[in-house]
Amino acid sequence: MELSDYTGKPCRNKMAYEFLPKKVLHVDLVLAEKEISSVATIEMSSKVLLMARMGNNTISLFPSGKLLVRGEREEEKAKKVAENLVKALKERVL
Repeated sequence: MELSDYTGKPCRNKMAYEFLPKKVLHVDLVLAEKEISSVATIEMSSKVLLMARMGNNTISLFPSGKLLVRGEREEEKAKKVAENLVKALKERVL
């Protein structure tokens, strides 16, 4: 999976960017947690949400593959954060 598999747009609060998968995905958050922990600090993990911290950014990952990058106003920087997280996921997407 790559960031090119996503579409991105600013969130309403303007301090976050939302990245939505272009096709239907299912992310196994339990397995994703192990892979993401190599590039980010896990803050919260459940069956419906995985939250991780990467630098000054908080990233929320949902089973649908939706990513929410908080703490970044610049689109390019938000994309970089999301790209690092997506690369860590490897094959945990069905």
